Amino acid sequence: MVKRLLGVVVCASCIIPSGLAWAQERAPHTGSTAVGVDAGVFVPNNEGQLKTAPIVNALLEYYVTPRVSLRTMFGLTDPGFARESTDSLRQIPLRLDVNYNWEGGKVHPFVGAGAGAYFLQFKDNGQRIGETETKLGFNLGGGLEYFTSRTVSLKGEARYHKIDEMQAGQDPSGFVVTAGLKKYW
Repeated sequence: MVKRLLGVVVCASCIIPSGLAWAQERAPHTGSTAVGVDAGVFVPNNEGQLKTAPIVNALLEYYVTPRVSLRTMFGLTDPGFARESTDSLRQIPLRLDVNYNWEGGKVHPFVGAGAGAYFLQFKDNGQRIGETETKLGFNLGGGLEYFTSRTVSLKGEARYHKIDEMQAGQDPSGFVVTAGLKKYW
């Protein structure tokens, strides 16, 4: 009797957890959404004109399939000019990217590309100068997500941003490296 009861408990303990795991959808899945924040560094194309500067971003991502997502991002960086550190070129990108990720268990590498509007404003001693210029920009890059749980991941990413030149001839393009956190629903 005891052996039979022990056999039933062992079998049930093997079946129930696997059934519970099977019922949970993996992240990302079709129709899932993620929000996130990241921070990093903007490295301008021409470091003789602009200095390297910190950047922060917020993102909202929708998964069309478990592998393909649409991600919108909003960010802010304010690199100073090499010639005068109190002057800067504030950049506020608003982008839409398409990303593709590979299933790798806890690690999901991804690549992506996108386009967006980049709002650019010259500043002198912290004060705005002239009108804000809105320029078209494109980006290309990739990174890794590491899932710390089923719905939370740490993200590292590198992207190159090609932005149309400003009327004053300034090239706001550059390379961005960030790290951040994402939460899935």
